[in-house]
Amino acid sequence: MEILPGGIVDLIMGTQSSGQGHETSYAQVVSHWLELPFDCVRLRTGDTDFVASGSGSHSSRSMRLAGHLYRQTCEEIIDRAAKIAAFVLEAASEDLLFESGRFTIEGTDRSLHLFDLAEIALGDKLPEELRGRLRAVAEISAPLPTYPNGCHVAEVEIDPDTGIVEIVRYTGIDDVGRIINPLIVDGQTHGGIVQGVGQALMEHCLYDAESAQIVAGSFMDYCMPRADDVPSFNLANNEVPAPNNMLGVKGGGEGGTTAAPPAVINAIVHALAEFGVRHMDMPATPEKIWRAIRDGQSSHTGQEA
Repeated sequence: MEILPGGIVDLIMGTQSSGQGHETSYAQVVSHWLELPFDCVRLRTGDTDFVASGSGSHSSRSMRLAGHLYRQTCEEIIDRAAKIAAFVLEAASEDLLFESGRFTIEGTDRSLHLFDLAEIALGDKLPEELRGRLRAVAEISAPLPTYPNGCHVAEVEIDPDTGIVEIVRYTGIDDVGRIINPLIVDGQTHGGIVQGVGQALMEHCLYDAESAQIVAGSFMDYCMPRADDVPSFNLANNEVPAPNNMLGVKGGGEGGTTAAPPAVINAIVHALAEFGVRHMDMPATPEKIWRAIRDGQSSHTGQEA
């Protein structure tokens, strides 16, 4: 993180957004801690010319770890900027009030803004230990686990003549720790549920038994879930902050994909219990369900169905 004299807070992070809205949520927390306008925060990622290290966006790591690191860099920058402001204003650091990105001698109108201090720090009028770019670097090299959790419930209806499954109701309650941006969290949960539904009901890589050539080679013959395959979800959050990071954030990107497959498959197995079904491999395609119903009817009647 660096405060640039031109009025920009420059953020560099070793994760990259693939739709999670990093450029929004990172800017939210940084602008809050530095008490600066949201639109002056700039996020840069994905270029080894300026990104020294990073292991990518996975394992619900982005806000959980980045938020923790940005809190550290904000505190470090504010602490150093306070020392610069104290020197320039000829005041004690404890007499300075930091508010709206500005250090003010309490009880006076004498003040300096963070962006002013960034420019002063590049000059030669400060003691050697205070000179240089107003920036801070932080890294997490040890595991920092959190434990998101929740409960998802699916209600399905099955047409016994075709084996087609309709999800008529889906409810989920998740604990992802402190929520920074509710819209982004809901979007990730919705998308995760739909991905989980796809795995449960339709997504299947088929290979030719003799040649090992993949048969489902494109989205023309690999079935993907679409909006009309799912109902409107009933979602809620049980917000319990994690104790081991500065934001209290837990993973929020994988809850839907984790919960949806067992919720949907268990609902299907429950619906087919009368046919003796106790297990159903994913994906539970209409053909597979239809055969399970027919086999159950045959076993029940003892006759060829």
